[in-house]
Amino acid sequence: MKDDINVETISPDIEAMLEASVKMFWKRGYESTSLDDVVDAMGVPRDFVEGAFTNKEELYTAATRWYLHNYGRRLLSGFAMHSNCVDAIRVALYECVDVLCDKNDSDGCLLSSGLLEISTQDSILAREITELRTTMVDAITQKLTNCKESLRPNTDIETLARFYAATLQGLASQCKDGATKEQLYRVVDMSMKVLDSCRIN
Repeated sequence: MKDDINVETISPDIEAMLEASVKMFWKRGYESTSLDDVVDAMGVPRDFVEGAFTNKEELYTAATRWYLHNYGRRLLSGFAMHSNCVDAIRVALYECVDVLCDKNDSDGCLLSSGLLEISTQDSILAREITELRTTMVDAITQKLTNCKESLRPNTDIETLARFYAATLQGLASQCKDGATKEQLYRVVDMSMKVLDSCRIN
């Protein structure tokens, strides 16, 4: 993506382009979506799209970054709502299930792709997707660290955080395979037993 494009300060026209591209990538997948598809979806001249993005890779990277800026906070909202680490992580994972299973919106499918796939050869996109995963690990680690007084002294916080990050990736995979929201809620509930076992009674 061109260096002067920032998802926090982009123009409405560029934002509309990113939103249109998100929906196209959701419906068709990365490999099957072209710049022409986005141009057709927006009804704008191709020169307008090419003036902002050099190629499809840059557009997808920008769309991913725009998605994270607009919807990432929703996925982490549970951490701010609860001081108890069990409640915080459960609510956050429930929220992720809600987003992943929302078949009427592009958010869940782009999130699933971001959590599960690093299939392109371009290092920029690979970095964006890796940062999505890293953000989740860091947020969970921070919450567990803040709550360490309620955990057993020998609790391996880093590994525990990666366990829940892996749980989130598993939820995304199960959702793509057709698992229902209620089934994934139960998976979340079962995963919470791991954290419960680390708590000081």
